[in-house]
Amino acid sequence: MYNANLENQLISVDIPLLMQDYTSIQLDIDESKIKAAAWVAQRIDLKAIGKKNIERCREPQNEVDEELRDLVIPAWCYFTYYRSLRMFQGTLTDGGFSVESDAESTNAAKTASNTIKSIAEEFLKDVLEFINAENPQSSQIDTKDIVTGIRVFGGKENRGSN
Repeated sequence: MYNANLENQLISVDIPLLMQDYTSIQLDIDESKIKAAAWVAQRIDLKAIGKKNIERCREPQNEVDEELRDLVIPAWCYFTYYRSLRMFQGTLTDGGFSVESDAESTNAAKTASNTIKSIAEEFLKDVLEFINAENPQSSQIDTKDIVTGIRVFGGKENRGSN
């Protein structure tokens, strides 16, 4: 991410440092890619908590906002990790799409990203429970809005091997 306006929209511009507390990214990773994935994760994956709550995390005004931020940061870090694995498996050049020679296969990255997304969704459920507990009289955010890896159809779990 090279656009300062986009970077300033992030919950924290220190997302690469925050991710090192929660995920297994290396210190020498390209921060512009991490910030781009963080922006996407914030806009898409954290959309369920609403713009107002994201703004509360960006600029906390009180202890409750700080508590919310402390709950959002792990979810945001894991969603950013998930988006990084999905978005940056290769590079588009004038010669076409290429994958780095040292990179793991795209299928391995996809499998890992699905696991990371499940972790992020669990952290997000904690955030939604906190927001719902804050205002019990207002409209509640349903944790079913979060799409998990297992789909239930007709009351039964269906997996590819059934």
